[in-house]
Amino acid sequence: MKIIPANQPIDVPHPILCIFGQPGIGKTSLGYSGRDPLLLDFDQGAHRAINRRDTLAIASWADALELVEQKGALDAYQTITVDTVGRGLDMLGEYIIDKNPKLGRDGTLAIQGWGKLKSDFRLWLTRVRGMGKDVVLLAHHREEKDGDVTYVRPDAQGASLGEILKNSDLVAYLYMHGRDRLLDFSPTDRWFGKNPAGWNPFKVPVAAQATDFLAGILDQGREALGQISAASAALTSQIDDWRAQIDTFTTYEDCNGAIPEIKKLSATMQPQVAKLLLDHAQAHGIPFDAKLKQFKPAPKAEPAVAAGSLL
Repeated sequence: MKIIPANQPIDVPHPILCIFGQPGIGKTSLGYSGRDPLLLDFDQGAHRAINRRDTLAIASWADALELVEQKGALDAYQTITVDTVGRGLDMLGEYIIDKNPKLGRDGTLAIQGWGKLKSDFRLWLTRVRGMGKDVVLLAHHREEKDGDVTYVRPDAQGASLGEILKNSDLVAYLYMHGRDRLLDFSPTDRWFGKNPAGWNPFKVPVAAQATDFLAGILDQGREALGQISAASAALTSQIDDWRAQIDTFTTYEDCNGAIPEIKKLSATMQPQVAKLLLDHAQAHGIPFDAKLKQFKPAPKAEPAVAAGSLL
């Protein structure tokens, strides 16, 4: 067990990227544009792709399991593309029921079966990443209506949609805008997305020119996730330094002296450090004047009254 302190960055060397879009928009061809890709063809549609690379036709989830259990099977590849993840999870559900019929009812997963699917899918992804592979999850989109609004989501049944989104570091919708194909990572009121890097939509080249497109996206995602983690660790470290400094304050003058420096901090740090200071002052009986926005001396205790003075 390894606990990573908050002031240390978490390395994300192999992100999971989910791309969903309508059939025929070129998702499979795009799935071959990672670095040294192997495409797991759950949908049996790889023959329609342009720039096809190495492909493994998947007949059942047992094939996907064998791939991670067979020593050296993935050594030649850097990117594992699942096409489509919705069909892959369907096969996983069928595999679970076949192995343990009590986890299904009338051919569908029972509640316990869905729990098994979640844990097995997460474990499979973890094993692939643990082999040093990037993972691309391709999905068809499904249109749903909410009143007059039509929105789209990755096509996956039941609780498996939540697992796709939860396990993906980056989620993008691939769609046509005029004659351009756009890959948009930002969530909107019409589709899901995960955009930790704050990217604008990417214009996807025509398939013949997109032979390394996802390799570039994954490299940028790797860098962005690393920077986010490093920035978070640096922020935690700075707050720890402020906490140690504030713990030495014993007077209202000490507290007031820190206020100008706290005002210079970033919008992210400022409220956290201000709360540390206020909590410390309160614990030490140092009052804060909200109108003057400064600390003030604690009121002097009234001298004790002798009991005899009442007589």
